[in-house]
Amino acid sequence: MRFSEKLNDLQQKRTAGSQKILSLYLNTDRSSADQQGGEWKIKLKNGLNKFEEYIDEMGNDHDELKGYRELKDKVYKTITGRERELKRSVVLFATPDESLWVMEDLQVPIETSFHWEKEPVLDQLEDLQSSYPYSGIVVINKEDATVLETEMGVLVDEFHYTFDPDTEDWREHQGPFDAAISGANTNKRDEFQDRFEANQQRWLKNLSNKVEKKAKKNKWQETYLMGEKGYLNEFESQLSIKKTKKTGKNPSKMEPTKIIDQVIAG
Repeated sequence: MRFSEKLNDLQQKRTAGSQKILSLYLNTDRSSADQQGGEWKIKLKNGLNKFEEYIDEMGNDHDELKGYRELKDKVYKTITGRERELKRSVVLFATPDESLWVMEDLQVPIETSFHWEKEPVLDQLEDLQSSYPYSGIVVINKEDATVLETEMGVLVDEFHYTFDPDTEDWREHQGPFDAAISGANTNKRDEFQDRFEANQQRWLKNLSNKVEKKAKKNKWQETYLMGEKGYLNEFESQLSIKKTKKTGKNPSKMEPTKIIDQVIAG
């Protein structure tokens, strides 16, 4: 499910009785100077404890206090138990009865905050959706291309295209890249090099058509272009998507998350 769909669902959530919703935004960016010692864990523990103290002091419904304590423990254990997997931030929305539990790791920074209310607090999430909408990142190389679809700095899906000189067409593969995919091209390397140079414009036009169809089908709001400069410029000239953002960086053999990081960093 896309973030936009999750956000739409969250916007409809309301609780009744003693049930309330914990909205948690946690900055876990280890590259930040004030996070080198794992300070986020202290902020997480203190933030959760403050709400328990507040509920207790207010003398609210016993069931509310009991439910919050159980939820607090689960949230703390779940997030700290995934310490090695965390990226730059975590957002979480949850109720004690677990009828609502939405947790996402993000590769974009957020401001740490905690909320305990009848409805989810979505201001930061709505800002993130506006700043990091559903987008396509197209990485162009000579005989292959990678398309990463991302939203709010998170990798949603990835596709790889490899050129088949026998059919003179691009083969699409969904999911992580496998080096074996392009193995068929190595048998006729020299012949392929000559033919690609001679037919570069036409073959890149074929690729641009495939990318345009995917952009339209999946409703990209932004398109980023990266890769080998010569082929990137030619590909861009064939592309009918005019509102693109191009970078000359060549992320060859770079992990998808690192590519997304480059785009976010500008």
